[in-house]
Amino acid sequence: MNWDIGYFGFTLVLLVLTAAACLVPQSLWRRRHNSLRQEMTRLSEDLIQLVELQAQVYKRIRDDINDLEGKVLDLAAPTSESPLPLQRRHQVLTLARKGIPVEEIARRLNMPKGEAELILSLRKYAKQAPPAEPAAGGMRGRAGA
Repeated sequence: MNWDIGYFGFTLVLLVLTAAACLVPQSLWRRRHNSLRQEMTRLSEDLIQLVELQAQVYKRIRDDINDLEGKVLDLAAPTSESPLPLQRRHQVLTLARKGIPVEEIARRLNMPKGEAELILSLRKYAKQAPPAEPAAGGMRGRAGA
């Protein structure tokens, strides 16, 4: 029986050592898991702060753009005095870029609809390729014909 007790004692010691060997890695794993959880929490908080900062910057930019649009529309509004042709053309083109229909542009600027249409069509014409250079001899070739 002495052998049985020694075998039982050896088995018990072996079982205790095996359990301890399993608990140590689990303890290390738990510490690492907790460390990673804390790091994820910190990164999440940093990310939330970054998103809030970006939202503030976006709002400031949006407000600045709205202010600029208002200033442009104020500049495009008709005045009591007749604007210079270049200013008038600029007003028509500015309103057209905003997507305002020709009829509304003419009404806002107190001008005939045909004038607004002409300014817009000249803009399209100016965007086309320039005409070809005249042939050598210029106008003389036509005068002889």
